[in-house]
Amino acid sequence: MSLLQGAVLSQVPVPGNEGWPDDACLYQPFEDHQILLNENAPCLAVQVYIHMCGLDVKVIYRTNAEFMSPTRKLPLLRCGNLVISEPTAIIGLLKQRGYALGGDFSESQQHDMKAYIELVNNVLVPAELFVTWMDDRTYKESTCKRYGSPYSWPLNTILCWIKRKEVMHYLDAVGWKKGKKTITSLEDDVQRCCSALSEKLGEKEYFLGNQPTELDALVFGHLFTILTTRLPDNRLAETVRKFDNLVAFCRNIDKNFFVQDDSNEISTTDE
Repeated sequence: MSLLQGAVLSQVPVPGNEGWPDDACLYQPFEDHQILLNENAPCLAVQVYIHMCGLDVKVIYRTNAEFMSPTRKLPLLRCGNLVISEPTAIIGLLKQRGYALGGDFSESQQHDMKAYIELVNNVLVPAELFVTWMDDRTYKESTCKRYGSPYSWPLNTILCWIKRKEVMHYLDAVGWKKGKKTITSLEDDVQRCCSALSEKLGEKEYFLGNQPTELDALVFGHLFTILTTRLPDNRLAETVRKFDNLVAFCRNIDKNFFVQDDSNEISTTDE
């Protein structure tokens, strides 16, 4: 969570009778021609968390959703008079309003959940950014076309260049510098992350019991997006597909909390 989002959340009243507004909206880029792997994952994670809480939210597509966000991070939630972005901040708002999942968990289970959430954020988030922005083939054949699609030349090229620099600085800061990190080493990191998640999930429906939690929403958002996003290099999806229980987990969440859409069906083989 950014400092700005932390400041916003600190001023949100503790839940009283506010409830959840009927006109709550999530803003994100268009799915068919614009949204990127690293953007779709957090958007999907927030959507499914809201659905897991038994709440409704309207998804609104805007070409400038990123620039509408106060932190330039997605998704962007409008909830009554509040406008807030990023999964951690949005889920924090829901918890403050009394919509928390896994509230009856023991202290050790809560620590477990936080540890696996950190694992996802420390591995899958930078991996998605790296593949999207640092892999030259994906950048040229997919990222530039989609990110720059709302704009004409030369603005589309300039914005892509600026965004790639921003991502590069972030990845450098977290130790994923291009040159030191490659797609092959990234595969190894993702495989270890998925192995840990697969072992934790086992044959259960959810990671921490009989009910979904924030961890389930986050893992689904990232893994489902990886599995269903077609890229010039699909090694990330191939890595996830090695873990049958994680693929089954994604199918189960999709079936239980979303209206079925055959266009997003998970493939068991690379296409």
